Amino acid sequence: MDIILDILGSAGFGSLLGGVFGYLTKREERANMQMKFDYEVDMLEATTDSQIRLSEAKIEETRVAGELDIEKEETKAFTESQKSKTDFSEYIKSGVRPIILVILFYQTYMILSSLEEITGGLESLPADEVLGLYRVVILSITGLTATAVGWYFAARTSKQFDKILGRWDKPS
Repeated sequence: MDIILDILGSAGFGSLLGGVFGYLTKREERANMQMKFDYEVDMLEATTDSQIRLSEAKIEETRVAGELDIEKEETKAFTESQKSKTDFSEYIKSGVRPIILVILFYQTYMILSSLEEITGGLESLPADEVLGLYRVVILSITGLTATAVGWYFAARTSKQFDKILGRWDKPS
């Protein structure tokens, strides 16, 4: 046991033991520094990745906002193009169509009355000619009148359609 105490108490053993523990301490320090370094690198990578994702999200948000602005402006332009104009030329334009219809109705009546007077009535013509004349006149008058009335109503704006467009134009 004295030998063991001499060895443990010797300067050589103390130096050796101090060197081993110093080595272990330095190894632990180096491991801690490596962990700190790895942590900082990981944090830097995470921060960079999050900034990249955030930038991509902002780019997408800006793109979508731009598309929405374009759609909003197109909707405004469409709404403006569909609005009824109230200047003098529009009043004249809206009055011309009914006047044309009245003239067409009057001319149709005058043609039928004139035909009645010139021919002495349908009684003076043979039956097959009366039937042919009747067919031509009725089909012509019906076709022209339907065309004029259809054109008149098709050219008008719909107040209900204007109301629907007004609802779309208002911001939500």
